[in-house]
Amino acid sequence: MAGEGYAEGLAALAAADADFARVLPRLGELPERRIEPGLAGLLRVIVGQQVSVLAARAIWARLEASVGAAGEAGAWLAADPERLRGCGLSRQKLAYLLNVATAVADGLDLDALAGESDHAFIAALTRIKGVGRWTAENYLLFALDRPDVWPAHDLALAEAVRRLKGLSERPSWRQLDAHAEPWRPWRGIAARALWRFYAASREPGWEAV
Repeated sequence: MAGEGYAEGLAALAAADADFARVLPRLGELPERRIEPGLAGLLRVIVGQQVSVLAARAIWARLEASVGAAGEAGAWLAADPERLRGCGLSRQKLAYLLNVATAVADGLDLDALAGESDHAFIAALTRIKGVGRWTAENYLLFALDRPDVWPAHDLALAEAVRRLKGLSERPSWRQLDAHAEPWRPWRGIAARALWRFYAASREPGWEAV
């Protein structure tokens, strides 16, 4: 999303929510965090499931070096599975990657799906074993720059909302959805800001204001 889109979204969030208005000036510019659309981008999101950002980057770099043509389904399906496992993948996660590569090889058109609504895109991708809502939503956010995608099952977002709102307990995903309602149609921008807030609030010297 272009910088103008970020600026518009952040201004709307600050106007809609006093807590955002309080913390946004302290967060600075939001990190770009963009991935290329297509098979490689989707597989990269799967690699990032349930691991740290740094670990995911390291694993993906090794996979790219191993597979070479990371954007081609055939290259993944022809690769030695044990060599891919050696890049840091569990057997289950490797199976998920190959499920996606197989779906693309069998005709799943990610470029065509990019023109569908968020709901239709998520429905199509989650038919593939190993692709859940979190994966589809993060692809929509970081590959397709959708401004209103809200990954309510993300634990870091839940913790960020807890801290932002001063809650005693981490909200459930249903409660997260309720908190995010006033942020439409900029929930994707809210998610990016909350991830940045979560990281910032863990840094030494951060104090709530």
